[in-house]
Amino acid sequence: MKNIRILAALLALSGMVSCGDNTPKTFTGHITDASMNTVTVENAEGTCTFSTMDADKSEANGLLLGAPVTVNYSGKLEDGAAATKVATDPTYAAAVGKWTMPDPINPDGVMGIEILIEGEARSINMATLRYSSWELQDEASKILLKGVSEGSGAPIDFTQTATIAKDAAGVWTMTIEGNGASYTKAGQ
Repeated sequence: MKNIRILAALLALSGMVSCGDNTPKTFTGHITDASMNTVTVENAEGTCTFSTMDADKSEANGLLLGAPVTVNYSGKLEDGAAATKVATDPTYAAAVGKWTMPDPINPDGVMGIEILIEGEARSINMATLRYSSWELQDEASKILLKGVSEGSGAPIDFTQTATIAKDAAGVWTMTIEGNGASYTKAGQ
């Protein structure tokens, strides 16, 4: 009888240890690395690499470097923890690419802005308006562009707010607030 009680106690204890903490948790930050089956996320508290093999990636938007990301997982926060869902800000993925408009000086050319991952930007065929960086705004579909204008002689730092939209035909446009310049995403 004593052996049965000890065996029952050991089984109960092993059951509690093996179950662990499976409550759903989230880890938010920015993507610093991604592969076919992992994503590495960094925030102010540290860096963690998650397995994405069985995760819902329907809202991952390409897992682009620098993108804000939320990883849902359960269990212990440690490298290799299995993600249950990975979601990034869709505006980040929509913004990355080349945005152009016809060049008013060269009818056969285009000018515009190339928005790169990790907050970098550069001008396309615009020598006096040099874009250098961008960031997401708190409002959906809005980004902030930064650069230097040399059109009036002395260099002047500038910031511009842009709105990104997709029309019913699937064409992406980016409109600069204030001056109304409208760019179309290349390669659609």
